[in-house]
Amino acid sequence: MTVGELKEMIEGLDEDVEVRLAMQPSWPFEYSISSVELIDNNPEDSDEGELDAIVYLVEGTQLGYLPCNVCEEIGWR
Repeated sequence: MTVGELKEMIEGLDEDVEVRLAMQPSWPFEYSISSVELIDNNPEDSDEGELDAIVYLVEGTQLGYLPCNVCEEIGWR
């Protein structure tokens, strides 16, 4: 996924809506996001074809099990 694709997916959403991570489909949990980090892969040292930079959503606190209705909605159950 690219930043542009992510922006397109969330376009029009209320800016106050909380963002969480859903992880581990076989044992689903939900997590907060502690930070967003842009990591430069230093294109001068990278092989041709490598990405110049990557945005990482950094896992924060485990909030608990992912609710059943969320698992069903995202297709995990």
